[in-house]
Amino acid sequence: MKQPLYLTMPNPEIKHIQDLELYAWVGEDELGSGEVGLKQALCPAGLIPLVATRREKASQEYLRQQMEAQARLYGKRIRLARFTFAEVVLETEAGS
Repeated sequence: MKQPLYLTMPNPEIKHIQDLELYAWVGEDELGSGEVGLKQALCPAGLIPLVATRREKASQEYLRQQMEAQARLYGKRIRLARFTFAEVVLETEAGS
């Protein structure tokens, strides 16, 4: 039997979706559009959005260094923000 492909990294500390917190690096677009969005970092798999369910994962030193380098290069401040669950906006029909 094939192993399932996990698209999320389980966090055993979270028992209910309402307890979920997301930590994300956010900032203004580097090219001056004024739009704010998720920042990305370079990893072996390529560029990935910097979002995690654990603060210690999102604030690892190598990520902080990449964000500092981007901020220096483009002159735009980047922030690590915490997002908390507010409401279910949409959900899949499949699943339990």
